[in-house]
Amino acid sequence: MKLIILSNHIAALPTINYFHEKGYLAAVVTSFVQQNQIIKFCGVNGINCLQLNNVDSFAEQINNLLLDTNVELGLVFGFSKKLPDWLLQKPKFGFFNVHFSLLPAYRGPAPLFWQIKNGETFTGITIHKMSNSFDSGAILHQQQVQLRTEESFGALNNRLSLMAVGVIAEAFNMLNNNDYTLTDQDEHLSFTLPSVTQQDLIIDWENQTAAEIMNLVNACNPVYDGAIAFLDGQEIAIVEVSPAIINDVNGYKPGTIVYADGNYGLFVACKYDSFLRINVVRNNECILSGHKLVALGLKTGASFTNNAQNQIITN
Repeated sequence: MKLIILSNHIAALPTINYFHEKGYLAAVVTSFVQQNQIIKFCGVNGINCLQLNNVDSFAEQINNLLLDTNVELGLVFGFSKKLPDWLLQKPKFGFFNVHFSLLPAYRGPAPLFWQIKNGETFTGITIHKMSNSFDSGAILHQQQVQLRTEESFGALNNRLSLMAVGVIAEAFNMLNNNDYTLTDQDEHLSFTLPSVTQQDLIIDWENQTAAEIMNLVNACNPVYDGAIAFLDGQEIAIVEVSPAIINDVNGYKPGTIVYADGNYGLFVACKYDSFLRINVVRNNECILSGHKLVALGLKTGASFTNNAQNQIITN
């Protein structure tokens, strides 16, 4: 059985490589965007790659490819365009989507961000048949995956992209051997979370605990360049933190730097007298370690603020 893969995301590269080496891949469909690693990979490996143009209907372009290749299956893996119903019916087995959550939970365009931010301990890889509603089609195959402590978006996305090869291969074999069952999603357990906005990236020092702030920082690294905070009126992105235990220090307002030490680094107070070590930040000019910020003059008593607090201060 031959298939095509639709993707704009580097997470699909291990899967593309697997099916190409196995001889099952007829073509890849991707959008033309700057630094598209899929286009580069396909070019290097001699894979037929349809780069969608902005002139013709993308659905018609894909349909023409289906007619040319006569494939029986379409696999969508990080492809943001919504395929119309008539196109979904064209291949023998239809189109299946790869989603990084345990559907029906965490439907939507940014499942990994929200799962890390919300402190989930498990995620998953779900292969489901595509329908006229995003992420709602019947499930073919699903595997639960444990989230590791302090795992960033980038680390988790890379780990899942490698694990997905085996999960997708199993699903493919089910279809190829005509030995599969499609299970409808339980709508009572479903929920959808939206695209990530700038407001979602801002640290709320007064209301978020140290664990919640660390989750947000991890969810933003590296895809959103870090969680947003303000220091001396300047917006910065906090890229990496780690939990810290500091004895005999309490009563500090959340966001206050309680230690700025050249040897041990930069430590900030959070809600409920908990603490975080600030390991890496970035601003418009460069990436800095907590030690470098101390060396540049950041002292105990300075405070990180969120946007709302910053507005009150500057007005």
